[in-house]
Amino acid sequence: MRNDPARLAELRKHLILDSSSERAYDDITRLLASSLEVPIAIVNLLDEKRDWFKSCVGLPNQESPAETSFCEAFFNSSDDVIVAEDTASDPRFASHPFVVGEPFIRFYAAARLAIDGHTVGTLCAYDVQPRKVSAAQIAQMQTLAAAVIELIGQRPDPA
Repeated sequence: MRNDPARLAELRKHLILDSSSERAYDDITRLLASSLEVPIAIVNLLDEKRDWFKSCVGLPNQESPAETSFCEAFFNSSDDVIVAEDTASDPRFASHPFVVGEPFIRFYAAARLAIDGHTVGTLCAYDVQPRKVSAAQIAQMQTLAAAVIELIGQRPDPA
């Protein structure tokens, strides 16, 4: 699914990959980190080879290879939200290299960013310790994900 041509075309038509930092996206990642009380939050766009970070709090990276993507789980799920309160005991993530090794991620929560039925990315949060999240926190994450989708949709039309 990561290499689906229609999904990649939808992602690319918004001309967002490798674009400059934008305050609105940075505000959303800061709000997510604060809301879930986590050190890492990312607006993450998924092309065929990488997870590219439109905005990131808590990591120096701007991208990571597809092979180490937690968000790959969305390509194997119909759920719009995935929460792993303890990644080490979650079969979807227990053998992930960033769970069994540095940085020892123990919590992952993400909301799907879908446009016209295509998963173009995620709004995600990570921590190095397990944690529980409330229904209200999940609802806040979904609201912030909807704001990201709205922002992507407002990008200038290249046509």
